Amino acid sequence: MVLINDAEADNLSGHLGQSRETFDEKYLEKGSNGLMIMNRMPCHFLNDNKCTVYEHRFEGCKEFPALHLPNFKDRLFTTFMHYERCPIIFNVVEQLKDAMSFER
Repeated sequence: MVLINDAEADNLSGHLGQSRETFDEKYLEKGSNGLMIMNRMPCHFLNDNKCTVYEHRFEGCKEFPALHLPNFKDRLFTTFMHYERCPIIFNVVEQLKDAMSFER
């Protein structure tokens, strides 16, 4: 899950030539607390495991898969959710299996 702020949504909606209202309706889910996330997994802008809006992607996408951030164990569900889709996650998990002598 990637949190999106107004500036990021403005940037991408402008790049796509859409009004913010249209962009929000088509791509975002808004929580009652004001937080915004993409309304679909995988992301609308992921095609053949590649970001189609790479130069305009959100900050959270730039950090993905966030293996370098603290509290990795708190994000295991999300990490494994992307195992088949993300080559970085796939390779890290496979290396962890080898390091831990995981029986295949």
